[in-house]
Amino acid sequence: MPPVGKGCCYTHVWLTKQKYGPLHLAVAHVITPNGSEKWAIVSDEPVGRHTFDEYGLRFNIEENFLDDKSAGFNLEDSRLQDSMAISRLCLVLATATVYLVSTGVAVATLGFRPLVNTHWRRGLSYLQIGWRWCKHALANRKWLQSFLWLPPNPDPEPAIASWKQFYRPMFELHSLEWL
Repeated sequence: MPPVGKGCCYTHVWLTKQKYGPLHLAVAHVITPNGSEKWAIVSDEPVGRHTFDEYGLRFNIEENFLDDKSAGFNLEDSRLQDSMAISRLCLVLATATVYLVSTGVAVATLGFRPLVNTHWRRGLSYLQIGWRWCKHALANRKWLQSFLWLPPNPDPEPAIASWKQFYRPMFELHSLEWL
């Protein structure tokens, strides 16, 4: 691995004793808010600086994994063994996800988010906002959404867990030096 803050790319490499390849390899020692991380990215497509930018985007979906797991549906706790049962459960959860995200977007757009998310800015996923709104609405005889509200425009208020996170980039990819 390269030293901290450095990265390099290799083309047409073969990996492991079985010699998988030819593949492309991008390696970097990326600076993070908590220190640094070593990244090794293997691809069947040519690699470059864009590879690290694209790989960094994977952290944007962590919120979704959290919703599917401990902060939402507890999918792993189903302990289902039958593939058809798992498939049907995933269909139900996908439908619930669309409804809850749609509700969360509507609640935020209409200005009701502070009733269910007390952060100064949006700190929860739209699914969590929608879930909390449904609980709030049922307990307080408020409206439940009867249609989907998923506008095609970009997210006007991305989730921010803290001001510290807001002012500090997740990864210092722009300062990565190439060997």
